[in-house]
Amino acid sequence: MAHETDILIVGAGPAGLLAAILASQLGLRFEIIEMRAGLHTEPSAHVLKTHSMEVYRRIGIADAIFAQSTPEELQRCIVWCESLSGLCYGRLDLCGKKGLSPRFTNISPVYSANVPQNVLEPLLKARLCDVAGTDPVRFGQRLVDFTQDGDAVSARISDGETTREVRARYILGADGAGSQVRRSAGIAMDGPPALAHFLAIHIQSDMMPILERHPGVVFFLRAPGLSGFFIVHQPVGSQVFMLRIDPGSTPPDSFDEAQCRAIIDQVIGCAHEYTITSNGSWVMSAQIARHYRNGRALLVGDAGHRFPPTGGLGLNTGVEDVENLMWKLNAVIRGKASDRLLDSYEQECRPIAIRNTEQSVRNNERMQIIETALGGDRGDEVLAATLRELQSNGAHPQFAALTTAVNDQIDHFAFLELEMAARLTRGVFADALRPVPTPVERLEGYQPSFAPGGHLPHFWLSPGRSALDTLRFDRFILFVPAGAENEWSVAVDAIAGDYLPVDIVALEGSMRSDQASVADYWGEQPFAMLVRPDGRIGWVEPAGIEDRTAELERVLALISNGEICSAGREQAA
Repeated sequence: MAHETDILIVGAGPAGLLAAILASQLGLRFEIIEMRAGLHTEPSAHVLKTHSMEVYRRIGIADAIFAQSTPEELQRCIVWCESLSGLCYGRLDLCGKKGLSPRFTNISPVYSANVPQNVLEPLLKARLCDVAGTDPVRFGQRLVDFTQDGDAVSARISDGETTREVRARYILGADGAGSQVRRSAGIAMDGPPALAHFLAIHIQSDMMPILERHPGVVFFLRAPGLSGFFIVHQPVGSQVFMLRIDPGSTPPDSFDEAQCRAIIDQVIGCAHEYTITSNGSWVMSAQIARHYRNGRALLVGDAGHRFPPTGGLGLNTGVEDVENLMWKLNAVIRGKASDRLLDSYEQECRPIAIRNTEQSVRNNERMQIIETALGGDRGDEVLAATLRELQSNGAHPQFAALTTAVNDQIDHFAFLELEMAARLTRGVFADALRPVPTPVERLEGYQPSFAPGGHLPHFWLSPGRSALDTLRFDRFILFVPAGAENEWSVAVDAIAGDYLPVDIVALEGSMRSDQASVADYWGEQPFAMLVRPDGRIGWVEPAGIEDRTAELERVLALISNGEICSAGREQAA
């Protein structure tokens, strides 16, 4: 007899573990399987952007992540060099762009972190075990295939010796770039499958002697016969060098231990102790699943999108996927929303993945201007001559061209629009039928506001308590002006039970954030505002409303029925 559950989560990487944590917190039945024998042992993704840290703060692991993060002073620089200890011909100083700087404290209670995936995953799994009260991850379990009918998915799962069946209301594909869920669901990928090929050489080392002289978290290396990038996942611990290769002339499996050691010796450029832990090849892609949903099968994370690593957007986009999807699954499974609400997941999240893919590709292409400035695009002889000139003459005119080329990379590494949750262009939210103030100055493309489709901006309600801390994945939050609680409570009580619960939070206009007060956001006539469980603003109160109950029910029905609206139709402030 098949085991029955609400959600079968396939894959125990960052997206799958986060989905399982939220499923457990929401009280949903779930099973999570992973074909690997355990969690990742080598670092992969490492940049956790500000909005991802907001989500991790909501589930209670932000402090644990920050405790493992690279110290701010060691991740402040991106470096272009001939070797880690040799000629440096470009440095992008992100001082003021990382850590507890005004750039972040004005817009979020947290900030970005540099933590490798093999450190993040155990933190997520520990939190999952804590909220679930047991260890629910079943390793060594491979999805063979699945079928679906109008009521559920029937999945066959193998442990290598026996096959069992699980019947779930929904199956969640969090199983990475080669997703079996995606293949079984018949969902194609759009976009180029191979932009470049790399050999990854993982090492363990104490890099502090080098980092103390040349602080940095990512080093782009270019020298005759050498092109790639070195990532300091941990100053003392794991690092990796990504060597760009031509698989046609140099097959990835042709690199033995001695060759890998010769490459790392050239990368470091001086006598230095290290241990090679592994090596393997990977392909840089820029692909997005044509659909995020097929019936009862849904894709999250790398199963739905593959980005170039330039920009560090892959894992972070997966966090937004899960944040968007899980509250909707909860509402549908509990009978508080139509199944059509799940269609909005693709409508809302796929455009974000397209934007992030395009940005990652642009970042990768923009790096070419540095190669051109070095002369590397004209061959190793020209490159070697340029490096010799730069080495012998620190005032060489070529340095000016390189400095300009390096400074042009700033949006690649520090751009708030990509740090924060993207504003939805289409989705389940109501039009704003009133002016929506935008009190905080647009910064690096990011504009905090109360516009529907955007994420609730951060502002402090009290010391240490952000407006973001009111959010709950199992309910809506209705922000109302102080003094209006009773009138809105009548409206909420009148429709209680028909939709997900609604909690009321009354705001005093005098409460301030670092840049703006609530009154600045609301303008001269404060209004009510409904925020979805994922933090997206779903509605702002129209001016002159007479029947609060009817209006609130209209909006909750619109959202719960999955009715799609386009953003940008609100009136200008």
